[in-house]
Amino acid sequence: MEKTPWEKIARPNQLLPAGDWNVWLILAGRGFGKTRAAAEAVRKWAVDGRYKRIALISNTIQEARQVMAEGESGLLSISNEDEKPQFVPSRRLIQWPSGAIATLYGAENYEQLRGPQFDAAWIDEFAKFQKPRETFEQLSFSLRLGQSPKAILTTTPRPIQFIRDLMARDDVFTTRGTSLENIDNLSPTFLKQLEYLKGTRLESQEIYAEIIEESENTLWSWADIENCYKSPPHFLSNVVIGVDPALTSNAGSDETGVIVAGMDGFGKAYVLDDLSASAPPEVWATRAIEAYRKYRARLMVVESNAGGELLTNLLRSVDDSVRIKSVYAHESKVARAEPIVILYQKGMIFHARQFRKLEAQMASYEPRSPSPDRMDAMVWAMTELFEISHETPIPMIYMI
Repeated sequence: MEKTPWEKIARPNQLLPAGDWNVWLILAGRGFGKTRAAAEAVRKWAVDGRYKRIALISNTIQEARQVMAEGESGLLSISNEDEKPQFVPSRRLIQWPSGAIATLYGAENYEQLRGPQFDAAWIDEFAKFQKPRETFEQLSFSLRLGQSPKAILTTTPRPIQFIRDLMARDDVFTTRGTSLENIDNLSPTFLKQLEYLKGTRLESQEIYAEIIEESENTLWSWADIENCYKSPPHFLSNVVIGVDPALTSNAGSDETGVIVAGMDGFGKAYVLDDLSASAPPEVWATRAIEAYRKYRARLMVVESNAGGELLTNLLRSVDDSVRIKSVYAHESKVARAEPIVILYQKGMIFHARQFRKLEAQMASYEPRSPSPDRMDAMVWAMTELFEISHETPIPMIYMI
């Protein structure tokens, strides 16, 4: 079936901009349609034969395939049958009848861009990358084919200096947009979720695509978080599960924070997993118990201010062999978190991978902010790990 031409259904700010530019930066809220806009631009370049060697870069190879290639707005989905490219997953290639070839890359291995040459590129959600500047700079050295190599960058903004630097360049055309511009194509469920973000920093950033400067009142800076990624060793001396239960379980309830954290033999701690969710007690309890078993945890630390003995009984009804420590919040969230902030700054705590929802809470939390459930669960887990770090060593646990 022939698809409606993109030019007839796109909004003006979703079409390739006119003028002399090298980089088109689409800085827009979630649901704006930035993926579709970039995919349509790349499709047009490839079908017309204007560009022959194209790099497609996402945070990981899996995301590049799932979003840029095979996603609902990806290159394979938007193409008409007579021009549809062939996807060769084993070689990470998309090949058009015109002869154009696109190659998929993951930013975690950005140095793979060192050898190839391209005349065009599309980078998706680059604000998620652990090293966005280094990835873009490596790509820039590879964009050396043709008379006018071009790159498209699509992302929801975050307050990183690299975005500001790009926007200040003369050869960058910046398109700003909000989620609400595409309201006719957004699901009622998504729109309902937006109601819960009203008045928050996340609403400004994720919906209205504003670059929110860090407040001097926040506990963590993004710089602290960006510098804390490190893979944990295979052997950890201790693993605990931190749980911050929600008080209710209806549609508008807070999430229950469930964070897995471990410590190595050198006193360094790691966030290993974030299993937080807005769910009924029996669901999050089962999830927490499953994590306890999977990671061979020593202890589950549960904030019990509101639930007390009921929470302990609930968890033990799922598995009565689990060791549970009930903790009570006698201090403010800020007072509890401050020692953990210092440990981050000293390079004592790392994240095994990106945990963006947790990290958004960490970087945006200020006194009187909405309840940071993930952050609270992480703080409880880290507090427990560092409180017991000088006790009698525990036998090493192999992490799968």
